[in-house]
Amino acid sequence: MLSSVPPRVFGLAFGVGAMVAGLVMALLGAGVDYVGLVAGGLVLAAMGLLVAIVGAIGFALHGSVRPERRRTK
Repeated sequence: MLSSVPPRVFGLAFGVGAMVAGLVMALLGAGVDYVGLVAGGLVLAAMGLLVAIVGAIGFALHGSVRPERRRTK
């Protein structure tokens, strides 16, 4: 099953997940005035944003559908 899923799907999913997790970390750190948690959360969110952008570019260039299998004679 994993071989049928394009890498851009994983990139987009992991990127969005990391971005959301980083923002939650930053908000939790801001709630208790812990600067280290806020900074770590923002760094994680920024890295997740970059990965999500790369996945979105992959979708824009290649689409979301799998390529058709080559027919053999």
